Amino acid sequence: MVFDKDGANIEGGPTGSRRVTAAPSGGKLISVIIVVFNGERQLERAIASVVKQDYEHRELIIIDGGSTDGTLGIIKKYHDAIAYWVSEPDNGIYDAMNKGLEAATGDWIYFLGSDDVLYDTGTLSTAASFLDKDLSLVFGNIMYQDRRVVKSRFNLFTLLHNTVHHQGAFYNADLFRNWRYDSGLQLIADYELNLRIYLERMKKRHIDSVISLCNESGQSRANLELAFTETNSVRNKFVRGAFGQLLSVLYFIKFRISRG
Repeated sequence: MVFDKDGANIEGGPTGSRRVTAAPSGGKLISVIIVVFNGERQLERAIASVVKQDYEHRELIIIDGGSTDGTLGIIKKYHDAIAYWVSEPDNGIYDAMNKGLEAATGDWIYFLGSDDVLYDTGTLSTAASFLDKDLSLVFGNIMYQDRRVVKSRFNLFTLLHNTVHHQGAFYNADLFRNWRYDSGLQLIADYELNLRIYLERMKKRHIDSVISLCNESGQSRANLELAFTETNSVRNKFVRGAFGQLLSVLYFIKFRISRG
Protein backbone atom coordinates (compact mmCIF):
# COMPACT_ATOMS: atom_id res chain seq x y z
CA MET A 1 0.00 0.00 0.00
CA VAL A 2 0.99 3.64 -0.55
CA PHE A 3 -0.52 6.31 1.70
CA ASP A 4 -0.97 10.07 1.37
CA LYS A 5 0.03 12.58 4.03
CA ASP A 6 -3.28 12.07 5.84
CA GLY A 7 -2.84 8.33 6.07
CA ALA A 8 -5.32 7.38 3.34
CA ASN A 9 -4.10 4.76 0.89
CA ILE A 10 -3.84 6.04 -2.70
CA GLU A 11 -2.34 2.93 -4.26
CA GLY A 12 -3.10 -0.72 -3.80
CA GLY A 13 -2.56 -4.21 -5.04
CA PRO A 14 -1.35 -7.56 -3.81
CA THR A 15 1.90 -8.00 -1.97
CA GLY A 16 4.31 -10.44 -3.56
CA SER A 17 1.91 -11.82 -6.14
CA ARG A 18 -0.77 -10.25 -8.30
CA ARG A 19 -4.43 -11.20 -8.02
CA VAL A 20 -4.57 -13.09 -11.29
CA THR A 21 -4.88 -16.70 -12.32
CA ALA A 22 -1.84 -17.93 -14.25
CA ALA A 23 -2.42 -17.91 -17.99
CA PRO A 24 -2.53 -21.21 -19.85
CA SER A 25 0.25 -22.13 -22.25
CA GLY A 26 0.17 -19.94 -25.34
CA GLY A 27 0.14 -16.64 -23.45
CA LYS A 28 -3.43 -15.39 -23.07
CA LEU A 29 -3.36 -13.44 -19.84
CA ILE A 30 -5.54 -10.38 -20.52
CA SER A 31 -4.86 -7.10 -18.72
CA VAL A 32 -8.10 -5.12 -18.44
CA ILE A 33 -7.28 -1.47 -17.76
CA ILE A 34 -9.87 1.05 -16.60
CA VAL A 35 -8.97 4.73 -16.32
CA VAL A 36 -11.37 6.94 -14.41
CA PHE A 37 -11.87 10.37 -12.89
CA ASN A 38 -14.88 11.20 -10.73
CA GLY A 39 -16.74 8.20 -12.06
CA GLU A 40 -18.70 7.06 -9.02
CA ARG A 41 -21.97 6.90 -10.98
CA GLN A 42 -20.76 4.32 -13.52
CA LEU A 43 -17.50 2.74 -12.34
CA GLU A 44 -19.03 -0.05 -10.27
CA ARG A 45 -20.90 -1.39 -13.32
CA ALA A 46 -17.66 -1.45 -15.32
CA ILE A 47 -15.77 -3.27 -12.56
CA ALA A 48 -18.60 -5.75 -12.00
CA SER A 49 -18.67 -6.61 -15.71
CA VAL A 50 -15.02 -7.66 -15.44
CA VAL A 51 -15.39 -9.50 -12.14
CA LYS A 52 -18.27 -11.56 -13.53
CA GLN A 53 -16.32 -12.82 -16.55
CA ASP A 54 -16.07 -16.60 -16.86
CA TYR A 55 -12.51 -16.20 -18.19
CA GLU A 56 -10.18 -16.42 -15.19
CA HIS A 57 -6.86 -15.58 -16.85
CA ARG A 58 -7.14 -11.85 -16.45
CA GLU A 59 -5.90 -9.00 -14.29
CA LEU A 60 -7.84 -5.83 -13.56
CA ILE A 61 -5.94 -2.55 -13.30
CA ILE A 62 -7.59 0.74 -12.35
CA ILE A 63 -5.94 4.14 -12.80
CA ASP A 64 -7.84 6.94 -11.07
CA GLY A 65 -6.90 10.55 -11.70
CA GLY A 66 -7.33 11.61 -8.10
CA SER A 67 -11.11 11.62 -7.95
CA THR A 68 -12.86 13.85 -5.42
CA ASP A 69 -16.19 12.00 -5.40
CA GLY A 70 -16.90 8.45 -4.24
CA THR A 71 -14.76 6.74 -6.87
CA LEU A 72 -12.02 5.71 -4.47
CA GLY A 73 -14.52 4.05 -2.18
CA ILE A 74 -15.78 1.92 -5.06
CA ILE A 75 -12.23 0.91 -5.98
CA LYS A 76 -11.52 -0.12 -2.40
CA LYS A 77 -14.77 -2.07 -2.27
CA TYR A 78 -13.44 -4.30 -5.06
CA HIS A 79 -9.87 -4.36 -3.80
CA ASP A 80 -9.71 -8.14 -3.71
CA ALA A 81 -10.56 -8.34 -7.42
CA ILE A 82 -8.04 -5.71 -8.55
CA ALA A 83 -4.45 -6.58 -9.41
CA TYR A 84 -3.28 -2.97 -9.10
CA TRP A 85 -4.85 0.45 -8.59
CA VAL A 86 -3.65 3.98 -8.01
CA SER A 87 -5.40 7.28 -7.31
CA GLU A 88 -3.35 10.38 -8.11
CA PRO A 89 -3.52 13.40 -10.43
CA ASP A 90 -2.54 12.76 -14.04
CA ASN A 91 -2.21 14.68 -17.28
CA GLY A 92 -5.30 13.31 -18.98
CA ILE A 93 -6.72 10.07 -20.24
CA TYR A 94 -3.70 8.95 -22.27
CA ASP A 95 -1.27 9.68 -19.44
CA ALA A 96 -3.50 7.49 -17.27
CA MET A 97 -3.58 4.77 -19.92
CA ASN A 98 0.21 4.83 -20.08
CA LYS A 99 0.32 4.33 -16.31
CA GLY A 100 -1.94 1.33 -16.79
CA LEU A 101 0.45 -0.08 -19.38
CA GLU A 102 3.35 0.29 -16.95
CA ALA A 103 1.44 -1.79 -14.39
CA ALA A 104 0.14 -4.43 -16.81
CA THR A 105 1.72 -7.89 -16.95
CA GLY A 106 -0.67 -9.48 -19.42
CA ASP A 107 0.04 -10.86 -22.88
CA TRP A 108 -2.90 -8.85 -24.21
CA ILE A 109 -4.13 -5.37 -23.32
CA TYR A 110 -7.76 -4.26 -23.25
CA PHE A 111 -8.99 -0.80 -22.22
CA LEU A 112 -12.52 -0.59 -20.82
CA GLY A 113 -14.13 2.82 -20.39
CA SER A 114 -15.18 3.59 -16.84
CA ASP A 115 -18.73 4.24 -18.07
CA ASP A 116 -18.81 1.16 -20.34
CA VAL A 117 -19.29 -2.54 -19.58
CA LEU A 118 -18.20 -5.81 -21.15
CA TYR A 119 -21.11 -7.09 -23.18
CA ASP A 120 -21.73 -10.36 -21.34
CA THR A 121 -19.99 -12.78 -18.98
CA GLY A 122 -18.40 -14.70 -21.85
CA THR A 123 -16.86 -11.75 -23.65
CA LEU A 124 -13.25 -12.35 -22.58
CA SER A 125 -13.40 -16.10 -23.12
CA THR A 126 -14.79 -15.55 -26.63
CA ALA A 127 -12.04 -13.06 -27.44
CA ALA A 128 -9.34 -15.26 -25.90
CA SER A 129 -10.08 -18.04 -28.38
CA PHE A 130 -8.85 -15.68 -31.13
CA LEU A 131 -5.81 -14.21 -29.35
CA ASP A 132 -3.04 -15.90 -31.30
CA LYS A 133 0.40 -14.63 -30.37
CA ASP A 134 1.34 -13.87 -33.99
CA LEU A 135 -1.47 -11.29 -34.17
CA SER A 136 -0.99 -7.66 -33.17
CA LEU A 137 -4.65 -6.80 -32.86
CA VAL A 138 -7.94 -8.65 -32.40
CA PHE A 139 -10.97 -6.41 -32.64
CA GLY A 140 -14.72 -6.76 -32.45
CA ASN A 141 -17.74 -4.50 -32.38
CA ILE A 142 -19.37 -2.28 -29.79
CA MET A 143 -23.00 -1.57 -29.00
CA TYR A 144 -24.40 1.74 -27.82
CA GLN A 145 -27.08 1.89 -25.19
CA ASP A 146 -29.76 2.36 -27.85
CA ARG A 147 -28.75 -1.14 -29.11
CA ARG A 148 -27.08 0.28 -32.22
CA VAL A 149 -24.07 -1.85 -33.18
CA VAL A 150 -20.93 -0.17 -34.55
CA LYS A 151 -18.61 -2.50 -36.44
CA SER A 152 -14.91 -1.75 -36.31
CA ARG A 153 -12.98 -2.31 -39.51
CA PHE A 154 -9.58 -1.97 -41.15
CA ASN A 155 -9.73 -0.69 -44.72
CA LEU A 156 -8.89 2.42 -46.75
CA PHE A 157 -11.05 4.50 -44.42
CA THR A 158 -8.44 3.89 -41.72
CA LEU A 159 -6.30 6.39 -43.63
CA LEU A 160 -8.98 9.02 -43.08
CA HIS A 161 -9.86 8.46 -39.42
CA ASN A 162 -9.93 5.93 -36.62
CA THR A 163 -12.03 2.94 -37.65
CA VAL A 164 -11.45 0.74 -34.60
CA HIS A 165 -13.38 1.47 -31.43
CA HIS A 166 -11.05 1.29 -28.43
CA GLN A 167 -13.58 -0.62 -26.32
CA GLY A 168 -13.67 -3.33 -28.98
CA ALA A 169 -9.91 -3.86 -29.33
CA PHE A 170 -7.45 -6.32 -27.78
CA TYR A 171 -3.82 -5.37 -28.38
CA ASN A 172 -0.82 -7.66 -28.21
CA ALA A 173 1.30 -6.40 -25.31
CA ASP A 174 4.39 -6.52 -27.55
CA LEU A 175 3.09 -3.37 -29.26
CA PHE A 176 3.75 -1.43 -26.08
CA ARG A 177 7.30 -2.61 -25.37
CA ASN A 178 8.76 0.60 -26.83
CA TRP A 179 5.68 2.72 -27.48
CA ARG A 180 3.26 4.77 -25.43
CA TYR A 181 0.23 6.92 -26.20
CA ASP A 182 0.86 10.60 -26.93
CA SER A 183 -0.33 12.23 -23.71
CA GLY A 184 -0.32 15.61 -25.46
CA LEU A 185 -3.49 14.55 -27.26
CA GLN A 186 -6.85 14.55 -25.52
CA LEU A 187 -9.05 12.32 -27.67
CA ILE A 188 -7.45 10.54 -30.62
CA ALA A 189 -4.07 9.15 -29.50
CA ASP A 190 -5.34 5.59 -30.01
CA TYR A 191 -5.66 6.36 -33.74
CA GLU A 192 -1.87 6.53 -34.00
CA LEU A 193 -1.46 2.92 -32.93
CA ASN A 194 -4.24 1.69 -35.21
CA LEU A 195 -2.83 3.64 -38.15
CA ARG A 196 0.61 2.12 -37.55
CA ILE A 197 -0.90 -1.35 -37.50
CA TYR A 198 -2.63 -0.60 -40.80
CA LEU A 199 0.32 1.01 -42.59
CA GLU A 200 2.84 -1.57 -41.40
CA ARG A 201 0.46 -4.38 -42.36
CA MET A 202 0.65 -6.03 -38.98
CA LYS A 203 -1.44 -9.14 -38.54
CA LYS A 204 -4.92 -8.54 -37.19
CA ARG A 205 -8.26 -10.31 -36.95
CA HIS A 206 -11.83 -9.11 -36.73
CA ILE A 207 -14.34 -11.11 -34.72
CA ASP A 208 -17.97 -10.39 -35.50
CA SER A 209 -19.01 -10.21 -31.86
CA VAL A 210 -20.03 -7.35 -29.60
CA ILE A 211 -17.28 -6.70 -27.07
CA SER A 212 -18.72 -3.89 -24.99
CA LEU A 213 -21.84 -1.89 -24.30
CA CYS A 214 -20.78 1.75 -24.50
CA ASN A 215 -22.04 5.05 -23.22
CA GLU A 216 -22.98 7.20 -26.21
CA SER A 217 -21.65 10.39 -24.63
CA GLY A 218 -17.95 9.60 -25.09
CA GLN A 219 -15.46 12.45 -25.14
CA SER A 220 -14.64 12.18 -28.84
CA ARG A 221 -18.33 12.34 -29.72
CA ALA A 222 -18.85 15.33 -27.45
CA ASN A 223 -15.84 17.24 -28.86
CA LEU A 224 -16.05 16.60 -32.59
CA GLU A 225 -14.05 19.65 -33.67
CA LEU A 226 -11.11 18.67 -31.44
CA ALA A 227 -11.37 15.06 -32.61
CA PHE A 228 -11.19 16.31 -36.22
CA THR A 229 -8.09 18.41 -35.50
CA GLU A 230 -6.29 15.64 -33.63
CA THR A 231 -7.12 13.06 -36.31
CA ASN A 232 -5.41 15.21 -38.94
CA SER A 233 -2.46 15.80 -36.60
CA VAL A 234 -1.94 12.06 -36.06
CA ARG A 235 -2.34 11.20 -39.74
CA ASN A 236 0.14 13.89 -40.78
CA LYS A 237 2.86 12.11 -38.79
CA PHE A 238 2.68 9.19 -41.19
CA VAL A 239 1.15 10.39 -44.46
CA ARG A 240 2.74 13.52 -45.90
CA GLY A 241 2.92 15.38 -49.18
CA ALA A 242 0.15 15.63 -51.75
CA PHE A 243 -1.46 12.37 -50.66
CA GLY A 244 -1.62 13.52 -47.05
CA GLN A 245 -3.21 16.81 -48.13
CA LEU A 246 -5.75 14.93 -50.23
CA LEU A 247 -6.69 12.77 -47.25
CA SER A 248 -7.17 15.86 -45.10
CA VAL A 249 -9.51 17.36 -47.70
CA LEU A 250 -11.47 14.12 -48.04
CA TYR A 251 -11.77 13.82 -44.28
CA PHE A 252 -12.98 17.41 -44.05
CA ILE A 253 -15.72 16.65 -46.58
CA LYS A 254 -16.70 13.43 -44.78
CA PHE A 255 -16.65 15.23 -41.44
CA ARG A 256 -18.95 18.00 -42.67
CA ILE A 257 -21.35 15.56 -44.28
CA SER A 258 -21.54 13.45 -41.11
CA ARG A 259 -22.36 16.55 -39.08
CA GLY A 260 -25.23 17.34 -41.42
